[in-house]
Amino acid sequence: MVYTAKYATLLESKRRELLERIHGITKDKTRREGPLDADFEEQATMLENAEVVDHLDSIERQELAQIEAALRRIKDQEYGLCQVCQEEISEKRLLAIPYATTCLNCSR
Repeated sequence: MVYTAKYATLLESKRRELLERIHGITKDKTRREGPLDADFEEQATMLENAEVVDHLDSIERQELAQIEAALRRIKDQEYGLCQVCQEEISEKRLLAIPYATTCLNCSR
């Protein structure tokens, strides 16, 4: 079984980082909810930027959910096991993707 304390620390660190970024995105989204600029080109730019920020928010929240699921697997003593073949996920893969749920072979 993998050394879970090391990965719990890594996941908690990533979780805090994501929460800070999500908080920043939320603040940005709140600020931009004011009236649109009178200039049409500026409106288009503002709306395009809003779409990018919304997409980033979605990606950050998905990664956060994966991290929280990995932390639950650590708590349940199921961390590091491939959910397909039940073999251990390599340490190299877990260091690259600490919330991985499958080994390299099953992920293909």
